[in-house]
Amino acid sequence: MSDMRAQPAFPRKSFVFAPKFNQPPDDNNPLGHDATGAFQPGMAAYKTLYEGMGGTVVTHLINNQKGNGPARRAGIINAMQQGCGSKWYDAIVYFGHGDKNFLVSADFSVDTIGDFTAAVQQFGEPSVKVVLYACNCAAPGGIAYRIANDLRSWKNFGMEVYGHPVKGHSFRNAVVRRYPGALGETGDTVAPAGKVGNWIKAMADPKSNLWARFPFMTPREIADTI
Repeated sequence: MSDMRAQPAFPRKSFVFAPKFNQPPDDNNPLGHDATGAFQPGMAAYKTLYEGMGGTVVTHLINNQKGNGPARRAGIINAMQQGCGSKWYDAIVYFGHGDKNFLVSADFSVDTIGDFTAAVQQFGEPSVKVVLYACNCAAPGGIAYRIANDLRSWKNFGMEVYGHPVKGHSFRNAVVRRYPGALGETGDTVAPAGKVGNWIKAMADPKSNLWARFPFMTPREIADTI
């Protein structure tokens, strides 16, 4: 008898971008290997997972040298366009430094994030998931909320924005907020009620890929998984 169970949802085409160069050590990067130690490994793991499931993952390494903000942003949007082809993205994923009002490694601030969201609207599916594996981007009223607000016309088609409201590891930070549209500046908690401890353990487990899968899972699927 064939297995009639539904297959897990996964992104069919993703655009993933992360910084190319390590930044000098600071409080958020004490060892000075942020790009090669966290952001690029996250990108590689995401690509391996979803290409192994039959998806397409277009990657872009950001030229994050100091002082080239406009060229950096243009390079990201150009790579998004060039990799799109005839099939729109259903996932757009960022690994990098973040702040409440700034995708730091990508150099998109509150003043320029409209250029990014315009590109998402041009090259993304209305059901697109925008995932920010970066610190502080989902602080209340922050840049994750602003992206969701710009894309709010897609909220009934499945569009969601995910981000971390606090500092932590780029993609294993267990504090995650979900913005399904312009429905509030704080977003929704992703950790399942009553299973927060299990969620934290799964997100920290180096053998678990929950960190890469949860944006494409329903709350029930997440709760059942952990």
